[in-house]
Amino acid sequence: MPATPLSHPDRLATTLATLPQARAGRPINDCPTAGPGAADCRIEGKLAQWLALRAAQHSPAAAEHLAAFSREEFPELWAGTVRDGVARGFQVRLEEACSLAEAAPTTEPTTQQDSIATEFTGKELRRKKDILVASAGCRVRFSRKGGLLFVDREHDVNSENCLWFEARRDAGTLDEFVGADGERARLFSAQYLKPQRFVQSKEFSMLELNGRLGLTAVGWPCRVVITGHTEQPNLLLTIELANTVPNWRLRSRFLGVPPELVHHHCTPVRELVTTSVGSFVADTLVRSCSTLLVDGESVPVPDAASPRAICHTFSLGKCHD
Repeated sequence: MPATPLSHPDRLATTLATLPQARAGRPINDCPTAGPGAADCRIEGKLAQWLALRAAQHSPAAAEHLAAFSREEFPELWAGTVRDGVARGFQVRLEEACSLAEAAPTTEPTTQQDSIATEFTGKELRRKKDILVASAGCRVRFSRKGGLLFVDREHDVNSENCLWFEARRDAGTLDEFVGADGERARLFSAQYLKPQRFVQSKEFSMLELNGRLGLTAVGWPCRVVITGHTEQPNLLLTIELANTVPNWRLRSRFLGVPPELVHHHCTPVRELVTTSVGSFVADTLVRSCSTLLVDGESVPVPDAASPRAICHTFSLGKCHD
């Protein structure tokens, strides 16, 4: 039986400061690195990477701060397939890079509402059967019957009940998601979230939806906020999860919306899924896996699966960056 290949030395380190010591004891060239299956582990780190890389595009100081741990030289750090102490240290490094950068220019929709705006809550909001949030390029309508209807006339897109969530138990490791045997994915539509607040003015609109994905002990309190400005090209959609559930993966599904119109503010954690009835994009929101393989042995990484609040941001519509 062939011997298990030795892991990359960065998996041996316990903190960011012990990386040089780990590398000194094992040649790097002969060690495999994390594969594409690790792309969506440690989601909090992937969100921080997106922000840090964006900061580095606009700030030499931020770029220099990241250069010490480049993706080419430290692939395991960027994949997240390291121990908890190393991952925490790298997370701090990413946050420091962001703090070194000035605010990056953006064409994304503003979340600032006009001073002259009407706010609907409670009974007033429940009377509204159809709620519209619009930008200059696309729009979303929400109804309790049809969920989120995404419309982009320029690209001939009209997709009702387009936002779903998919949950599945994770029996894999940080290197690869493995669905539990004999268990199908659990699906939840955004139409079952309840409108909590709607703000509307001539130029700005914002809808807040609240609820829980899953009615059993396994579930995710969820808040979705959609904002739009009539002078800006994209809608902004945020998905806030109040906690994570250990050893589960939760993904968003945008049905009937072309991938090029769904921009996730995260390093790539997306799968294009093709079925007999069509294709959709699935972006991982949480993959709370607590196992790392080091030289073929399981090493617990509880911080990778610990309950925490997390927020994802999507821009919907044509990319104007």
